[in-house]
Amino acid sequence: AWGQWLASELEKPLGFLPQFMNTSEEASELLALLTLVRETIDGPDPASIGTFILSMTQTADDVLGLYLLAKYCGLFADPTARETCRIRIVPLFETIDDLRAAPAIMATLLAKPLVRSSVAANGGTQEIMLGYSDSNKDGGFFAASFELFEAQRSLIRIAREQGVPVSFFHGRGGSVSRGGAPTGRAIAAQPAGTIGGHMRVTEQGEVVSSKFANRGTALNNLEVLTSSVLLHTLKSADAPELRVVPEQQQAVEDIARLSFKAYRKLAEDPGLITYFQSASPVEELALLKIGSRPSRRFGAKGISDLRAIPWVFAWSQNRHLLTGWYGLGYALDDFLSARGSDGLHLLRQMFVKSPGFRLAVDEVEKSLFLADMDVAERYAALVPSRNDAERLFALIRHEHRRTSKVVLELSGAKVLCERFQGFRRRFERVRPMVDQANHWQVQLLQQTRSEKGKDALNMPLLMTMNCVAAGLGWTG
Repeated sequence: AWGQWLASELEKPLGFLPQFMNTSEEASELLALLTLVRETIDGPDPASIGTFILSMTQTADDVLGLYLLAKYCGLFADPTARETCRIRIVPLFETIDDLRAAPAIMATLLAKPLVRSSVAANGGTQEIMLGYSDSNKDGGFFAASFELFEAQRSLIRIAREQGVPVSFFHGRGGSVSRGGAPTGRAIAAQPAGTIGGHMRVTEQGEVVSSKFANRGTALNNLEVLTSSVLLHTLKSADAPELRVVPEQQQAVEDIARLSFKAYRKLAEDPGLITYFQSASPVEELALLKIGSRPSRRFGAKGISDLRAIPWVFAWSQNRHLLTGWYGLGYALDDFLSARGSDGLHLLRQMFVKSPGFRLAVDEVEKSLFLADMDVAERYAALVPSRNDAERLFALIRHEHRRTSKVVLELSGAKVLCERFQGFRRRFERVRPMVDQANHWQVQLLQQTRSEKGKDALNMPLLMTMNCVAAGLGWTG
């Protein structure tokens, strides 16, 4: 019924702009924003308005609803407000369920004359944004990476069938858990045909200074970005490493499924949320007011209620870093148990020849190296329930050992990050300071949770968070 009403309203000619009375504060704010967008587009600098990104897109009706609001606010180009919207609407698919639904949603949208006409009038390319943070929180690092890869492949196929070009906007963060990876390798690992000469990426605040703080570094990073996009575009036609090999594709799908299963088992453990909130500074992060949004939605009772960025931030601060590796060890172990030596041969072949698989394993290895189970155990001691603390930490430590073992078996290295000497040296130089900051942070957390007048401890606690984040190279 809702979808039918939307379609009917979008089809109706609009003789005058409606006046809305008694709307909620949130609705009034959105309508005021769209009105401001219209006034800006009608002004002397229409190019100052970029895209309108619709976060948490879950259905085609979500996008069509925004088209309707744009119509009500005078943002259609034709006199009857039925044919062409003047703003570029970009759906953002964030969770694993949304990534899986994205191809069907875009097939519905790109079949609509209104959407096709609007895309044609705004540059001719439909931009689609992909979220890395929530998908990781939903299913763990490897499963999220697989779903992002598959979503892009399916979306490109849909776009070709509909005859509408699409481009991707990658909402990556600074950490491995949020899609952070070496720029050139990250682009090289994208599916064939998904770049086509243009793409957009986010650069998080904590990595801007390391990439663009001076002219030489900035030029080098822009050169890597540009050359990688061009190289991928040229290779998409026939490069062997970008071809989909059925046997390898099936193996990655199996590993992603097993990894998702292991991660969800931990995520759905009834004691995990309390463990997470107690064995990390996530609650204190909210008190310090250094973020734009609260760390969790009101009344959080499960992982789905927690916001993705504080989720990654907290697991990084307490040196578990499980958002960057958990689940893969179980998956690879199970895969090798079922396939034996043939399975190991296949995985090693994929490790050498598949850019996407190699990148995922390499980034997991870096996360395993940065994690420290001895430090993490001190945070686990903050959990009120000793039974839950010991049970969950034992599980996490076991998985860390298992994942480290199987990753080293794949790479042929003897110790973690043996293959990344520069990365290893950089962190070893600051490790003593990061470890000390973690030690102080645990002490400060104990004090702030037990003493009165704890406001005086907020600044020292914030300083330990900054120190750990600086040592790791990201905030979340």
